[in-house]
Amino acid sequence: MLDESRISRAEALARQIEQEIQRQSLPDGWRLGTKGDVRDRFGVALGTVNEALRLLEDRGLVTTRPGPGGGLFVASPSPHLRLSHLILGFNQEGAAVADCLSVRSALEVIVADDARRHHTDADIADLREILRHMAEVADSPSEFLETNWALHRRMTAISPNAVLRAVYGTLMDFIERNVEDVTPDEVFQSKRNLRVHERLVDAIASGDADRVTRALRQHAPSADWMTPIGGSEG
Repeated sequence: MLDESRISRAEALARQIEQEIQRQSLPDGWRLGTKGDVRDRFGVALGTVNEALRLLEDRGLVTTRPGPGGGLFVASPSPHLRLSHLILGFNQEGAAVADCLSVRSALEVIVADDARRHHTDADIADLREILRHMAEVADSPSEFLETNWALHRRMTAISPNAVLRAVYGTLMDFIERNVEDVTPDEVFQSKRNLRVHERLVDAIASGDADRVTRALRQHAPSADWMTPIGGSEG
């Protein structure tokens, strides 16, 4: 039976096939049958099967082969694709925004150090421009938060580490999608938050590792001022 409560039939079918592959630890190249086999087994239209297979192929989980002996086969996704879907799958697992912020906070050490070592004058100019915009929207917690995130994304873009950029960016995607609102300024304290980020950018621009470390100690992001989608996290 397909779960169609919040997703399309094709997505429900794709997820069920993916779960079976994972649950049974099916190896790369394992034959799952033909499109007709899948259609008959799940009792869905051929169009639904085709769309589900397109989704699974896009995710690097299956491949289709034409001709005699062909059909649907398990594929081995690339490590980059597995990492991406692991993080993007947090929505299904009920991950907390606070947990993602904790991981993001740990990555900030690498992000800031890379930015310190690899920044150009143009990078610092961009960061300072975003800081100016943060100051302009300090009275609007939601706009301030969006600009804050833009600052961190721009900081991460300085890093030559492609894996770091991918992991950090995907975590930020999850956090941004799952934050519904920001609490009033007595909790959020936008002016203090702005000063913390100004010191961090100044430290990065200086190239001084100890100064960056001190700025990061003051940064330490918290989830107390965020309201996750669906209400409080407890």
